[in-house]
Amino acid sequence: MNIICWIRSDFRLEDNHMLARAVEYLEKDEQANVEFVFWVNPDYIGEYDARQQYFFQALEHFAKNCKTHDMPIRFIEGQEKDFLEATEMADVLLFNAEYVEPFKSRDDGIMKKRGDKKTERLLDRHLLHPHAVKKNDGSYYKVFTPYKNAFLKKDVDKPYPVKLNLLKERYHKRRQNNAFMLDYFKRAASDTDFAVGEETARKRLRSFLKNNLSAYEEQRDLPAVDGTSLMSRYLRTGEIGIRTIFDAVQQEQDSKGKQTYLTELIWREFYYTILMHYPESKRLPVNEQYTKIEWETDEKGFKAWAEGKTGYPIVDAAMRQLNTTGWMHNRLRMIVASFLTKDLLVDWQKGERYFQQKLVDYEAASNIGGWQWAASVGTDAVPYFRVFNPTTQSKKFDKDGTFIRTYLPELKDLPKTSIHEPTEQQRKDYDYPMPIVEHDMARKRAIARFK
Repeated sequence: MNIICWIRSDFRLEDNHMLARAVEYLEKDEQANVEFVFWVNPDYIGEYDARQQYFFQALEHFAKNCKTHDMPIRFIEGQEKDFLEATEMADVLLFNAEYVEPFKSRDDGIMKKRGDKKTERLLDRHLLHPHAVKKNDGSYYKVFTPYKNAFLKKDVDKPYPVKLNLLKERYHKRRQNNAFMLDYFKRAASDTDFAVGEETARKRLRSFLKNNLSAYEEQRDLPAVDGTSLMSRYLRTGEIGIRTIFDAVQQEQDSKGKQTYLTELIWREFYYTILMHYPESKRLPVNEQYTKIEWETDEKGFKAWAEGKTGYPIVDAAMRQLNTTGWMHNRLRMIVASFLTKDLLVDWQKGERYFQQKLVDYEAASNIGGWQWAASVGTDAVPYFRVFNPTTQSKKFDKDGTFIRTYLPELKDLPKTSIHEPTEQQRKDYDYPMPIVEHDMARKRAIARFK
């Protein structure tokens, strides 16, 4: 029996449902062998911004790790027919599921074309299947709190043990020509240290649990403090398993921080469920009453926002953090999203697409959910009449201006009394722009437009 494990966004050897399932087959059949493959479809790649750089750097690191364990990945390049031809010898094809589009349809097609050959799609990227949490009448939840309450009554799988020695012993090493991958890896090279790798992810988790979890409730909103877990990037590429994180947090001593962090993990599940049941939310608001809202065509404003030149220090520092590191603190994501959709009244989809291009931890469900929340057009959204004041947010969450100074070096010498709202003269002296929009006017305009 030939077993192929189709690697996608699951760059780890521990707590991997697909690999654990492969071990089960090997234990049942002493003649069975296993092989890892990765399929690159050039049509899916897009621009080499931070997101793709991180992905391919993480993949390269994982490939080297597999090779160290004497389990070299076979890479396949091309279209679907090329993948099917290259894997047709597999009696069993295993892969970890993607339940959102366009990947679900692609996987459905591959399973159908394999005909009678065994193909298994395994739940791995999430704690529960998107259909697992439903109301009594069989419909799905659109509001988070009742979803969370129902979620907590469900049993969640423990991390999957993987017998690496058995995989190594029965690994089928065929002649490969992976030279073409060097070009992908070379193009993904960058000056940014993304700290990739399964061991790095686990080390970061251990550090977070030890040093930050209990204080997470207070620290998670402070961008100048290293108080978040940074697990989102590793979940995006599967360098750590969601069960590993959930189980480790559950074992920690109870605290407000622990409960808040578990709630964040459940939000991830909730948004995934929403996207699966409402796939059109990539381009349409879940709250349908806002489908025809008139957004401003403000290309100049959008450009200033994207480049971090709005004249609002906290917004600009946040956007420069995104543009230089491929990541943005969650509180700042809310601030910049509110600024784009409420202060500038620019369609949330433009911001969502920009984040998709730039974020190393981009996952469609959470990103779309977050943007619709900020724009007041999604599930559980902030009411349209609550408009974040960027200056107030700045004073509250970056009190001394430490974060602003990190990413706006031109303002580093300003005293904390004016770092959040420089005077006109200070802006001239430090070559920093005047605000591109007046917040009070913009707030009233947004409320009137939504009403």
